[in-house]
Amino acid sequence: MMKKGPIAVSILLAALGTAAGKTPENLIIDSHGAGELSETDAANRPVLSGSEQILNSPGGHFKIHWTDSGSDSVSYAYALSIAIAADSSWQVQCNEMGFFQPPPDNGIGGDDLYDIYIVSLSGEVTGYTSCFGEYHPPDSTHDCSASYIVVHSSIPDADQRNCVVAHEFQHAIQISYDYNEAGWFMENCAVWMTEMVYPDADDYLGIISSGDNALRTPWLDIRSYSHGGFPWAWMMWDRWGYESVRSVWEYCASEGGNNMFGAHESMFTDHGITFEEFFMDYGAWRWFTADNWFDGCGMYNPEASTWLPGPVVLPCHDVTSLPFTGDQTADSPPERYGIHWIRVDLSNYQDNWIMMNFNGRDYFEWNMGVIMQNLSGQLYFEWFDCDPSTGDLELVLEANGWDYFIYFPAFMDITSLDHLYEISILLNNGIEGSSVVEDQLNLRVSSNPMPARGSVTFSLPESGSVLLQIYDLSGRKAATIVHGEMDAGIHTVPLDVPDLSPGTYFVVLFSGDSMAGERVVILRNEP
Repeated sequence: MMKKGPIAVSILLAALGTAAGKTPENLIIDSHGAGELSETDAANRPVLSGSEQILNSPGGHFKIHWTDSGSDSVSYAYALSIAIAADSSWQVQCNEMGFFQPPPDNGIGGDDLYDIYIVSLSGEVTGYTSCFGEYHPPDSTHDCSASYIVVHSSIPDADQRNCVVAHEFQHAIQISYDYNEAGWFMENCAVWMTEMVYPDADDYLGIISSGDNALRTPWLDIRSYSHGGFPWAWMMWDRWGYESVRSVWEYCASEGGNNMFGAHESMFTDHGITFEEFFMDYGAWRWFTADNWFDGCGMYNPEASTWLPGPVVLPCHDVTSLPFTGDQTADSPPERYGIHWIRVDLSNYQDNWIMMNFNGRDYFEWNMGVIMQNLSGQLYFEWFDCDPSTGDLELVLEANGWDYFIYFPAFMDITSLDHLYEISILLNNGIEGSSVVEDQLNLRVSSNPMPARGSVTFSLPESGSVLLQIYDLSGRKAATIVHGEMDAGIHTVPLDVPDLSPGTYFVVLFSGDSMAGERVVILRNEP
């Protein structure tokens, strides 16, 4: 069920104190939602409006503080539902996914169970997590802090209530890794985590359908989205599993202070790519959502088709006739780590070559991604560095066989100057002297249909990391065939997946700056 508004609206308080003390030197507030919470209220554990009741969670991890009188009044059943949601969150996030357990709080709440308070919160604030003034274990090898959670006393929808608890408990875990880290990735992960704990709730859909987020406002810096940036963590999970997200937090814990970018880079290096490569892949990955998602596109499961309204193409960047000229627009220029999608409808240009000329502001780093898509189940993606001095790039693509070209300029540099660019797209009768975009990977299956023990052939223009995966038509990852380093040249890899049921699948290859996909029908495995 789609929700309107934010799911678990967090106010995250990080205290920078002594190793074992509880006196903060600094207070950082990351506040979301229509409600306001004063620093005075947020900096102290809540005092309930009536006689405090205590409920230990059935799993033995949490102590729920609640009252049945006054403005904070709730029923025992409501308190129990919070306790059960908290236990479920612990089971999935700590026991199953292996994230750190929050440290004990030195008995502040009466013992060392994790404390959750149920109180009436103002406006649309549904919960927050605080480590202000909390215990810092003196034997910790990293910037670890105890914390507590506050949940609103009036969340009538059970799914939303569960997701608030899962979201806030992820913050408690993050604080146990490093309470100094950047809030944007904390919120990215907390929203994504609600899907991990409660996959049927889909409470995050209210975030993707309104406000600033990674699909509706792609020109914003990825660090500015907070809750609306959850696709960033979702893509890590989709590509390499939840362990990759956990790995970022482990790298955060390995170094004191805010080293969020360094932690990302270390995790990406473990998987054979760079931050820049992942970011450019992210521009293509986000494209295949909402109405752009199609069976077997290999990007993720069909839930992506519900991420409405989907990736936003500014009206001035929705190209239906050529020639076309445009720019960065006055109101929405791309920020650092921001992009524009520029979509070209090729319906009337199947027999043509298409030339794209890009001119970004001089002496800054610009990248250009190109998605070549046909709606029958084939796609190719590649990205390019623009000239570092002039910001220029010229590309020529053959339209035949493709329904759309989607270009996305990305600004990668740091400057206070406006991020200006000009782009022109026109018909081109000749390709001599031009930079022609061709399918360098040349991904091909041995036959189509093919037996279960067929093979895949592809070309690598240079040595590097390769990820070859098979997806079924539901978007479920059916198998990983290759994940590792390979030399340049032509490779033939057996598709020896005897447990794969007969049916239609999508083979997806990621390598360096490129991605290619091919639909294939796999026949029954012969005995």
